[in-house]
Amino acid sequence: MGTVDPVLTRLLQDGINIWNEWRQRSGTTPDLAGIALMGQRLRRADLHRVNLSGADLSEADLQGANLNNSILIGTNLEKAKLQSANLQDAFLNEANFSAANLTQANLHGAVLMEAKLHQTTLRNANLGGAIAHRCNLVQAILTRANLTQSDLSEATLVGATLIETSLGYANLRQANLSMADLSRANLHQADLSDADLRGANLVAADLRQANLSGCNLTGCVLEEADLRDAILPAATLYVAHIQGAIFAPGDALSPTSEIRLSDLSLG
Repeated sequence: MGTVDPVLTRLLQDGINIWNEWRQRSGTTPDLAGIALMGQRLRRADLHRVNLSGADLSEADLQGANLNNSILIGTNLEKAKLQSANLQDAFLNEANFSAANLTQANLHGAVLMEAKLHQTTLRNANLGGAIAHRCNLVQAILTRANLTQSDLSEATLVGATLIETSLGYANLRQANLSMADLSRANLHQADLSDADLRGANLVAADLRQANLSGCNLTGCVLEEADLRDAILPAATLYVAHIQGAIFAPGDALSPTSEIRLSDLSLG
């Protein structure tokens, strides 16, 4: 990783208006890999397509910044402020967003493989179509976020808050969602095969046509959840809380389960 041109560093430090004007005028795509901008005020900065791999942006203020198609592989964004930032189609592999604020940020189509988002706030963020394979989202807050068609396979979401989150058609194969709060979440046609949902809260969640094969639902709360046409064989529902859960008439449940029919509301 080469040394960042000091002229570029000065442009950023002199003010975002100066930086944005220079970018528009020059038409160049600067290489800022490895730059140190800890705590820097970069609100509404034009950083689209910029290479920021390995940079230190911890605690930086990037609210409203344009990072569309940027490269932030291994970048440190711990505790950064990224509210309403545009990270669409950005490459964020192994980036550290721990405790960062990404409320209403746009991460549509972003690549977040093995990224660290421990205790990250992603309220109302758009992660539709994002690739977050093996991503660390432990205790992350994703309330009302859009994760439609996202890839969260093998991701760790232990204790995460996903209230009213859109996860329709998402890939959650082998994801760890133990103790996560998915109440009223939309998981329509989501793939949760072999996922760990022990102790998760799925009250009133939409699980229609979801794939729960091999899923561990021990201690999971499924009260009033909609499970019509869901794939349930081998799911460990026998210790789940399913009062008021909705199943389609004739749904075949695992022959090894001990679900009491009196607990089911056949809709």
